[in-house]
Amino acid sequence: MPEQNNKEGLSAPYNWDHLSDDPGVWARVRANLVLGQRLTGTVALVPRPGTIGIVIVIDLGLPAQGFVDVLLLPDGAGRWPTEGTVTDFLVWWMDPRKAQIRLVAAESCYRRDDFDTWCLTNAPLGDPRVLDQFRFDP
Repeated sequence: MPEQNNKEGLSAPYNWDHLSDDPGVWARVRANLVLGQRLTGTVALVPRPGTIGIVIVIDLGLPAQGFVDVLLLPDGAGRWPTEGTVTDFLVWWMDPRKAQIRLVAAESCYRRDDFDTWCLTNAPLGDPRVLDQFRFDP
């Protein structure tokens, strides 16, 4: 079992030492990100899938926390990416105040089965046309 190295219980080598509480840092990072932008990340934490099942925390190597909301994941935690999985994600939403980036998996196997239909009423900014700039993998 990997060594636990911080209060969040993230397994080594993942931790949030690179995150910044400085709002100016987040403003600069956010200014360089756009909805639909592809980022490669490592799944750093899957908190009690099936029990909590609300987020998968992604280490992007940026001074911001990336996460995938359960609403964007397939039914059944057995189909979610596991800790240590390196894969591509697309920027779904960015918090204007806190250093948080909501992500959606680029690979269809890590997205909910009815993703296309679900997006008609739940797309970022409330507008499914924004998804035209997203480049998902089949």
